[in-house]
Amino acid sequence: MDANPPDLPQRVRGLEATLAALDAHLAAAEKQAAALLKATRRLRHAVAEGTMASLPAAIAAAQADADRTADPLAKAAAALDYDVADAFASGAWLDELAAAAQAAGVVLVRRDGRVTAYPVALRLDGRAQGVRLGRQLEKRIRPSFVAARLKALQQRPDRFNARRFLDRLFLLYDSRARAEDPAWRPTQAGEGPLVSLADLHAMLTLLPAAGADYPQEEFVADLLRLDRQPDATASHGHRFELAGSTGRKGGKRLTLFDETGEQHDYYAIRFILEPPNGCADHTEAAAG
Repeated sequence: MDANPPDLPQRVRGLEATLAALDAHLAAAEKQAAALLKATRRLRHAVAEGTMASLPAAIAAAQADADRTADPLAKAAAALDYDVADAFASGAWLDELAAAAQAAGVVLVRRDGRVTAYPVALRLDGRAQGVRLGRQLEKRIRPSFVAARLKALQQRPDRFNARRFLDRLFLLYDSRARAEDPAWRPTQAGEGPLVSLADLHAMLTLLPAAGADYPQEEFVADLLRLDRQPDATASHGHRFELAGSTGRKGGKRLTLFDETGEQHDYYAIRFILEPPNGCADHTEAAAG
């Protein structure tokens, strides 16, 4: 037995079934519209030649085609009874997206009120009837279409620049590290103190507009990209170490689920400067 019969309410059937039914009605309307267009062209040809005897029947035939076109359009209008805001709020749309994502080979993670498909976080906007993929509002919300978009986002070339990212972090790390360890200096060889990554992100986004431009989800995605390049260094030669545990009391955990669904936790970062040729003083090397 069909679990989604054609006359089932659309909000029960789901968006995929609703749109499939709507498409069927529109296909029928398109077929009838093609017949109407053909009849109208024949009618105009008869008018051009002045074939008066055939005009009444030709006009009647065109009117019949027009009536037949209106019927599937009326059915299409009736089929469009899907409450997007309700489907978002109830989780019904997300359930459909999860099924479509699985079919597309995309791991969709729903955890702690967040929805992610690495490298983007998803936010549902019932008022706009759209879903935010990262910072972009996508109003094309058919679950199979969104799943395909997520797949494409995962497959696009990665333009992440590890050194540039480390340089940005190091500028902020300098001041925070001195607060953690007043004796620490950026030219000092050895390990620097652990500094909260959440604090560094807060410093990166002090202004509200900056926070919107670089949300935490994107920041943590960059941390994972960095984590996958363990040999990367900052411009002055500092290596980095990401702490997977607090390392300090009260550290805030930043969590991300990758494309396989594996969880990655980040709390803090430290920079490490190797001594040149075994010397403890690294002032000249760092100054370059």
